[in-house]
Amino acid sequence: MRWNSGMCCCLVVACLFGSQPKATVPVATERQLTEFSNDDGTQPNGSEPARDDSSALQKALNAGPGIVRIGPGTHRIQDVTIPENVTVIGAGPATVLQAFDGRPAFLQQNAAAWRLRDLSIQGEATGEWQKRTDRTSHGMVIEGCWGYEISGVTIRNCDGAGLQITRTNNQASGFTDGGMLTRITARDNFIGIRFDTRAEYITASHLHCHHNVTGLMIHAGNTNIASSNIGENIDGLVIADHENGSHGSVTGCLVNHNQRYALWAKHVDNGMAISNCCFFYGTVRLENSCGVNITSGLISASIATEGPGFNRLSGNHIIPLTWTFEIAPSTLLEGNFTKTGPWEYNRP
Repeated sequence: MRWNSGMCCCLVVACLFGSQPKATVPVATERQLTEFSNDDGTQPNGSEPARDDSSALQKALNAGPGIVRIGPGTHRIQDVTIPENVTVIGAGPATVLQAFDGRPAFLQQNAAAWRLRDLSIQGEATGEWQKRTDRTSHGMVIEGCWGYEISGVTIRNCDGAGLQITRTNNQASGFTDGGMLTRITARDNFIGIRFDTRAEYITASHLHCHHNVTGLMIHAGNTNIASSNIGENIDGLVIADHENGSHGSVTGCLVNHNQRYALWAKHVDNGMAISNCCFFYGTVRLENSCGVNITSGLISASIATEGPGFNRLSGNHIIPLTWTFEIAPSTLLEGNFTKTGPWEYNRP
């Protein structure tokens, strides 16, 4: 009887557990935007740029993990959000996403593991790019995100930042994978790309910031920027601390042919490692900053440093031409040289 009763109990338990439904795992799919309709029943075929295709695109993105492809054409969208585990892929420059009413085309908040690739985002700014103003009309806004990737994207014509990033979720990212940016072109905007307050632990390379009032703006700390071109802007690279700002790295960048400042570091309190970069034309200005370390570069620009904070220029090839040099006493100058020998402004 004991054996039978034990067997019965086992059978009952097995039956109970066996009857529980198994958790379903979402199946990743690949789908086309044209498979979905807008809320008004219209089709997002890319041939009517005045039509709002936001609802159709959001439906395509919300259909589960996987890939959403957007073919050639122009789609008018605003405040669209890419969910986790979804990748959006366009047809290169032939896919144009037109932002409108001062809203960003994509609004990414508190999300991870999403991807955006191979398309163009366009704002509503018109006229000469030099006259752009900051109306906070950004092309794309990223806030509180981590572990995402953007590649092969062009963002242009924004009265704000082409790409606006703020407040990485550092705890979720493990203070490592804030996000990855590569092959992004930002042109004809007020600011090309802005790493705003606490946009940290983001790895960015192969950025092309061209014809913006400010090419690349860094307010955040822990930025990691490499192998990028920042040229023909009014100001090229601007570093100005917000909360926990600076203490990042800029490596192997060409910051050339900017009209006013090639590099403008203002009120940088935590230092910045800037190495193997070229600064041609304009002015390298260090204003009331400390710990800015410019090393092993090529400088063919005016240099102006001011304030009591200690900064350092070391091991750079200085190409004087007709540039001017106004150096604060606290600036450390060592190992810089010209084609004829040590630079006359070096200090022992």
